[in-house]
Amino acid sequence: MRNIRARLSVAGDDGMTLVEVMVAMFVFAILSTMVLSSMLQIITVNRSSEAQHVAANLAAAEVELAHDSPDLFTLLDGSRTVTVNGTTFTVTRDTGWVSDAADATACGTGGGSLRFKRVNVTVTWGGMPATMDPVRADTLVDPAQRLNDPAKGTVLVSIRDAQGNGVAGATVALTPTAEGAATPSRTTDAEGCAYFLQVTRGTYEVSVSKTNYIGVTLDPTPRQRDVSVAAGTTSSIGFQYDERATLTATVAGSANPVRLPRNLPLTLISTYGVTPVTLTGTTSFTTTAATTFTVRVHPRVTYRLLAGNYGRETGADCTSADPTAWPEETVLGIGLAAGVAPELSMDPGGTATVDIPMGLVRISARATDLRATPAPGVGTPLCAATFVHTFGDVAANGTIALPFGTWKLTNGATGAVVATVVSSGTAVGNTVTLDPRQVAG
Repeated sequence: MRNIRARLSVAGDDGMTLVEVMVAMFVFAILSTMVLSSMLQIITVNRSSEAQHVAANLAAAEVELAHDSPDLFTLLDGSRTVTVNGTTFTVTRDTGWVSDAADATACGTGGGSLRFKRVNVTVTWGGMPATMDPVRADTLVDPAQRLNDPAKGTVLVSIRDAQGNGVAGATVALTPTAEGAATPSRTTDAEGCAYFLQVTRGTYEVSVSKTNYIGVTLDPTPRQRDVSVAAGTTSSIGFQYDERATLTATVAGSANPVRLPRNLPLTLISTYGVTPVTLTGTTSFTTTAATTFTVRVHPRVTYRLLAGNYGRETGADCTSADPTAWPEETVLGIGLAAGVAPELSMDPGGTATVDIPMGLVRISARATDLRATPAPGVGTPLCAATFVHTFGDVAANGTIALPFGTWKLTNGATGAVVATVVSSGTAVGNTVTLDPRQVAG
């Protein structure tokens, strides 16, 4: 009996040890995590599947709206958001004209007559898995009536800014220059497109205008002439046009007073070529303070602004006005002075300032009808001899400013003028060489 009680005492009330409890809880946690992960994956898949189904319906609805559009010229790129069951969907529409040349380009300017409009719809949503592709729907919309009249022509105009985006709200005029007929002007849509349909055959000029905008040739109203329109054909015209930037140039501001030439030209050099600049903002060519000019330029283009008529002479460029045209003589330690030929680029609507250096010359005695004529220079860029800078009457010890180069100074047409170079350069009698380079050190 005692043995039985002893055995019961040993095996009866001890229960599970702490280690056994912890192991059981750990196993339970692992199983619970696996079950929870599986449930979350199922919920995520269900939500993604539901979102895809909603996105497909939204894409289909957008395609139907495109087909129901009463005017294909108002069917443009766009984006809208729709919230369904707490999820925000973004519906993006991309459009483009398709011509009979099988091109799909903005404004249909790829060539050929307008045939269809391509519409691509993309739908995305918040919380969309990174590995999942957007829902897409593509279609072609056939116009309800003929766009191109076989007896007349079509003119398609595309206007893009410096970054290739369409310029909306620009006025496009189509003016007949030979035969043709008057046509009402058009305003570019959100994609920068203007369409002239059923245009009478003839030759036209296409011009563009918009307040505070400018073309790459610095023309606020760029135009393309001799646009031919024939029956059953399409003419495609493109312009680069952007909000103008303002460049303020200070000329020969290091010396006061200084006399500028009465006929001083400024030249703007960019990747689009050489452009003469009309000077504004000055009332006198005898200055007692820095003389500034404002120049309206096309944005996002790199410019250099020079004093002189570089590249504007018939038969010969006046290259001496450009400091970068002067050879760098490294053996003698000669190089361009810092800031003598700065490059500038501005954003649309932006502003910048630049100093335009010039050569400075002091006249020893009073000169009447002072003139500066290009002269041969040893080892220097040349300037055509047909361009003469005029100063009028200059008092004794007066300082004049000239573009870089070699110049012969005369009192009137023939009389010699004794002069001293103030800035870097040399003077021999009445001939001065104004050199934009300087000796290093």
